[in-house]
Amino acid sequence: MNKFLVLVQNKSLINKVKEVEKATFLFPLEGYSVGYPVTFELNEIEEFGAYILVNRVLDEASIMSLKEEFLNFPKNIKGIVFEDLGVLELVKDYDITKILWQNHLSASYESVNAYLKYVDSVMVSTDITYDEVKETVENTTKPLVLPVLGYTPVMYSRRHLISNFNINYKESVSNPNTIKEEVLKDEFKIYENSYGTQLFYNKLYDGRKLMEFEALFYFINSVFVSDEDVISFLKNEELTVETFDGFLNKKTIYKLKGGD
Repeated sequence: MNKFLVLVQNKSLINKVKEVEKATFLFPLEGYSVGYPVTFELNEIEEFGAYILVNRVLDEASIMSLKEEFLNFPKNIKGIVFEDLGVLELVKDYDITKILWQNHLSASYESVNAYLKYVDSVMVSTDITYDEVKETVENTTKPLVLPVLGYTPVMYSRRHLISNFNINYKESVSNPNTIKEEVLKDEFKIYENSYGTQLFYNKLYDGRKLMEFEALFYFINSVFVSDEDVISFLKNEELTVETFDGFLNKKTIYKLKGGD
């Protein structure tokens, strides 16, 4: 079985991946994805027999337009990765693999199992430790999707944050860009399209140690990642940029200063 799910930002990556590893490909759907400079029409995705990504939070009008798009759902689409639970109602009768990706909400096996009553798999959060991932994998009712490479999504807003900043401060900040948070001095990649703005942590996440666990897929998010580094990762080689392992060895528990 193809164990890697690789998000596509350029079609040149597809043949490069196929030369070294079997993989399933995930394409951000045009009009329904946020945070990806390159998106694809449904008919483009069909030719690859791939998965589609819908990660927008949808309003009623968007749900209805997506429903129209799915009226002639391509038979060659294998699955869908989505964030908005409203999408589940649209695709529940399609014979495709349904994967829920709500990064900050899939942080325990209890919450994951609740979702698995309705979907085929869930993308495990990048906010939890190695031991918590292990506990989740061992106690869920279906195989999960484990993120193993990519710039991790931190925040999504339906607001046009770069455009609003430029208008308010009469600046010309480019899109995409890298910004620095002034308290902890952390840097983030930021990308805006007409549907909102996505922030990613500026260090490349390398979670290859999670490949010790059985999974439905090991997920590679190639946005802002070079083809060279994706291929090096698949070959288990060192990458050309600095990486970190996220929260795998660092709990996200902090005690605030001050107070008794």
